[in-house]
Amino acid sequence: MSDCEWLSDRMPIVALGKAAWTPDEIRHLNECGSCQREWELVQVASRLGDEASRSLQPITIATAVVRRLERERDGRLRRRAWGFAGLAAAAAVAGALWTGGLENGPSQTPPQGTEVAGRLSIPLPELESLDPAELDSVLQTMDEPAVNGSTDDPALDDLSIDELERVLDSWRVDA
Repeated sequence: MSDCEWLSDRMPIVALGKAAWTPDEIRHLNECGSCQREWELVQVASRLGDEASRSLQPITIATAVVRRLERERDGRLRRRAWGFAGLAAAAAVAGALWTGGLENGPSQTPPQGTEVAGRLSIPLPELESLDPAELDSVLQTMDEPAVNGSTDDPALDDLSIDELERVLDSWRVDA
């Protein structure tokens, strides 16, 4: 082991005041620039620790730590409660969808005519060739109320059995 390594190992002990330099160590320390820089660094580091311990107030730190732990515990409990509430809400929605409970609820209002028409899947190939402006004008005329109470809708007696079945199939709600 070289003298530099020996001094490097002893520096923390001497800095803490648990040992003193021997005359040979002092001579080497005065001659070696590397050991001098390391010794200065150890002394500064030792003083920093002393100053920090004097400036810390244990009661203040303990109180701050306890408050922080309480806030984190409360936050975890709050997050856990919200997690359970969210899980319960998701289970309720899933159960209602699974059993069809949302469709049969007492507060549901009957659908408007346009909503029913929007769900109908009656193919109209004659409308497929129209550009968007023409299709928009056709849809607007369909939404206008009938004049003088006349309707262009055929009576049920005018429909064939196949047409009636298609109309009934389009009105069925899949549960």
